[in-house]
Amino acid sequence: MAPVAIAATAASAVIGAAGAAQAAAAAKATGEANKVGFERAAKVVEQQKEIVDASAANELFKFNRAFKINQAQSTAAYLKSGVTLEGTPEDVLANNAYLANYERKILDYNTAVQKKKLDDDAAQLRYSGEIKSAEGQMLANSYRMKAVGSIIGGVAGVSQMTTTYYPTLLGGN
Repeated sequence: MAPVAIAATAASAVIGAAGAAQAAAAAKATGEANKVGFERAAKVVEQQKEIVDASAANELFKFNRAFKINQAQSTAAYLKSGVTLEGTPEDVLANNAYLANYERKILDYNTAVQKKKLDDDAAQLRYSGEIKSAEGQMLANSYRMKAVGSIIGGVAGVSQMTTTYYPTLLGGN
């Protein structure tokens, strides 16, 4: 019966180590898969900047068109009423142009803020991916240590049983 017990102890150690090694590989693969997923999400967020740019360009186009129409209508109304464009009408048109430039700057600023937020979101996703990858690596390392511990425990168990049942085999008395 002693040989069976010794063999079972050794086999248990090997099976435990093999299982821990497989768990280590799975943990590492899971960490890397999570990292890839976060990277993909970050790229999607970055692509949203193109949508922000397109939307801003569209808003700017519509604003410029409306401004030009308004300026043209104002100019036509002044001229139709017989007023020259000097003095107050000119001041009104100049003030309208100033306010239009101010609105354009606000649009540019808001677009830049939106894009910066998207950049920050993408960076945060990448950071989360790095964390998940590191967590997977640390879990894999702990499983590797478990595998080593299983082998060491198995060797100790086999050695103890061999010493008990076959004292002369390992150099004992």
